[in-house]
Amino acid sequence: MRSLLLCFAVVTASSCTVVNSIALPSVPGAPGQEIFVTAGDISAPHDVLGMVQVHRAGVLLFGNIDVIGTDLEAGFRETLIPEVKKLGGDGVVRVRYHMTQYTPWARVIGAIFFIFPLPSEVTITGQVVKLKAG
Repeated sequence: MRSLLLCFAVVTASSCTVVNSIALPSVPGAPGQEIFVTAGDISAPHDVLGMVQVHRAGVLLFGNIDVIGTDLEAGFRETLIPEVKKLGGDGVVRVRYHMTQYTPWARVIGAIFFIFPLPSEVTITGQVVKLKAG
């Protein structure tokens, strides 16, 4: 019985669900829109300008304070979108990302042992496209 309770405690303490989301335009050519981003492809006629990969790295102080901005919001808005604009694109398709995530327990340990900040990073990759006129 003790081992069953111990197993239940370990599973409960180690399980978590983390959902990261960011709201960006995903429809090409919408009015008032600058850059669109989608994980899939688009049906509108377009030219592929090339691949783009952006990376932000930093640390989490006290297990929670993101000094540099290594979350999805900063990765997309402050790093990816300006790069797409530099390349002259209207949007990014086939977007993939990788982001460092920590369990709540790791964040608590990071807060307790604040001398050792937790490394954090986000990498975003996609194809830059330019919509064809008409």
